[in-house]
Amino acid sequence: MTFYTYNYLHSSQDIWQYARITITCVLVLIFILFLVHYLRHRFDIKYKDLSIIFGTLLLLILGMQYNDFSNIQNSIKQSGQITTVMEKIAKQLKVSKYSISVNSTTPDDDVLVKTPKGIFRVDYNADGSQFVLEQIVLHDSSSIKIEGAK
Repeated sequence: MTFYTYNYLHSSQDIWQYARITITCVLVLIFILFLVHYLRHRFDIKYKDLSIIFGTLLLLILGMQYNDFSNIQNSIKQSGQITTVMEKIAKQLKVSKYSISVNSTTPDDDVLVKTPKGIFRVDYNADGSQFVLEQIVLHDSSSIKIEGAK
């Protein structure tokens, strides 16, 4: 069973996804530069060809990014929600938020929280606005792996 620390969840906001968006923006700028250069020098075919190549590459990457962007936003939102829950749990148990970890990156029904005071299950109410902590005992606690631990 894998648990994720507060630092891991807070810092892993899909940096690679933002790098892909940055690369796309750079390709847009290069495409615009080649297009403007072609429009200034209409008789120079190489800028037309470069504009078409970068335009096609840009359309291909934008097509792949279209679906990923909404997934990025959902992932960031859910990761932010679980870190907020972790902060509330740390405050309720009077421990540091950096000393607790959860077994899920999204706030769903089966969230376990590992703290210095034990392992707790998080039970949400019907609308998910409040939760109750229930202390549990795992039969095999040797299989716990913590991601983001120093």
